[in-house]
Amino acid sequence: MKILVTGGAGFIGSNVVDAYIAAGHQVVVVDNLYSGKMENLNPEASFYLMDIRAAELHKVLEHERPDVINHHAAQISVPASVEDPVFDASINIEGFLNVLEGARNNGTRKIIFISSGGAIYGEAEEYPTSESCPPQPLSPYAVSKSVSENYLAFYRHQYGLDYTVLRYANVYGPRQIPHGEAGVVAIFMDCLLNNQ
Repeated sequence: MKILVTGGAGFIGSNVVDAYIAAGHQVVVVDNLYSGKMENLNPEASFYLMDIRAAELHKVLEHERPDVINHHAAQISVPASVEDPVFDASINIEGFLNVLEGARNNGTRKIIFISSGGAIYGEAEEYPTSESCPPQPLSPYAVSKSVSENYLAFYRHQYGLDYTVLRYANVYGPRQIPHGEAGVVAIFMDCLLNNQ
């Protein structure tokens, strides 16, 4: 199967790319390297240095014709989304719509969308929070993830594009940068390693 991974040079996306390649899939990566790194790229993957908002993305999808798109590319900072909601929406909503339109027009069968395991629920009504808990986004970042999930439902209903939403929480592992909004596990480990 041919799988295109947006954000495939980032922390999570690059690990997903490695797993797909190890499983025998043909992988294409689209990444603008805003937060991803060239050294994270698996040399067996095809690579396009490109922003998901670029009109040229449709040419890549037309040329590559992926069966599945695994969408990791995003603006991931909650504080940055509050500071500049327009920029956040530009990447996380408009960029994702560009991916969806490219998928719809070029025969992609399925989208795997990486949402948010925490931000989307806001102040949850129940703990632990189940996937059936209604989203209550409290930041532009969380709003963008909720809106994107709704667009996926629309594209399935209107155009037959299948999808899966993954709401990762507290992800940690190789290639993670343990600073900023890296995630609680990486932040705690960094504090432990630095005797804090």
